[in-house]
Amino acid sequence: MIFNTWTYGAFCALTFLVYWFVSPPRWRSAVLLVASYVFFTYHYPWHALLIFGMTVVVYTLSLGIFRYRDALRRGDPLRWYQHPKLYMIAIIVFCVGTLSYYKYLKMAIASLNGLLHLADIHKTYAIPSMVVPLGISFFVFEFIHYAVDAYQGKAQRVNFFRFAVFIMYFPTLVSGPIKRYQIFVNQMFEMKRFRMEYLNEGLARILIGLGKKVIIADQMTPYAAPLLNPHAATAGQLWLAMYAYAMKIYFDFSGYSDIAIGSARLFGYQVPENFNFPYLQKNIATFWNNWHMSLSSWIRDYIYIPLGGNRGSVAFAARNSLIAMAISGLWHGAAWHFVLWGVYHGLGLVWMRYYGHWKKSGQAPEFLARVTIGTAGLKRPHIAGIRDVLSILATFQFVCFGWILFYCPSVHTAAYAVLKMFGIVGG
Repeated sequence: MIFNTWTYGAFCALTFLVYWFVSPPRWRSAVLLVASYVFFTYHYPWHALLIFGMTVVVYTLSLGIFRYRDALRRGDPLRWYQHPKLYMIAIIVFCVGTLSYYKYLKMAIASLNGLLHLADIHKTYAIPSMVVPLGISFFVFEFIHYAVDAYQGKAQRVNFFRFAVFIMYFPTLVSGPIKRYQIFVNQMFEMKRFRMEYLNEGLARILIGLGKKVIIADQMTPYAAPLLNPHAATAGQLWLAMYAYAMKIYFDFSGYSDIAIGSARLFGYQVPENFNFPYLQKNIATFWNNWHMSLSSWIRDYIYIPLGGNRGSVAFAARNSLIAMAISGLWHGAAWHFVLWGVYHGLGLVWMRYYGHWKKSGQAPEFLARVTIGTAGLKRPHIAGIRDVLSILATFQFVCFGWILFYCPSVHTAAYAVLKMFGIVGG
């Protein structure tokens, strides 16, 4: 179900009434679980079995982590194959493997065919036809988050039913936000009573999200369209399309997040915020701290920090930023232009890191302060306001150029669009 449809509105209203006014309190979580599977099955029924199977496998493997911890407390003898790290790795391999099969196999085969063509090898592999399960990227990230937190002792054991509710919670299935297990599960243990604030806050947030989506984002679609075929557009149309798409993706995605957060609130739950004025940030690092925040924090906690984070040299931290952002790009879509979009932002973060290092060591040329993406924190208060505005504009423009790479159907199309915008190519 799409959030901005009458079907979803009717489904959500019916679930709300059953949840609060028909079901006894002890059955409310069951109502949510049934409703979530109905929501998911509406999109593609067979994939509900896949997600259920993944939920069973991940939960079963996680029990090995908790059993090891219990045996350790009792002082029972343990074997090497009972080590919780093996269970955590098994969960990660299983989830990433499933995600790769459904989402990235086509990309891998297409890339292989392209390499064979370049090598003048006359062999082509058939690209399989398959439907990508709804929200599988979000499922996998939440499974991995749960496995790692269980291994680190941050997640408590609950029964399979509560775990399934966490995984399948329908307000966050389509586009997040990516939930954190312990925060969500703790809310399940609360004996909730209906409060008008749930209805008022939930409906207000849903209406804000619908306004963003329908009134702003959808109206930007025709203005952004020239980026899909820059050969048929003028340079001016491409510049307008770039800014139109920047508005479209922000108001579309933040609108969906508002609807998800509002829908969750209707049932007494709070899920993470996802956006906090990202286009008003003064550098690319704070942009990512405020854009799709549930994803950014996940990338930081489960990719960037495990890689080593910034514990080491500047070059080491820069490498980690590039890897994390490349994975972030690949997560957004199974195509090389998404990967390069992630690398593009990674390079922005790397530039900031190196400039900060140079500035701290007193080796950075003064003029770099005027071209660095983000010059917040400079002294001289009487010009700080101007420099803050310039930093915001520079960061926004950097992000907008990145959206060209994100939205165009290929790297070649994106490159042509940029060259045409600057008058380097024409026609």
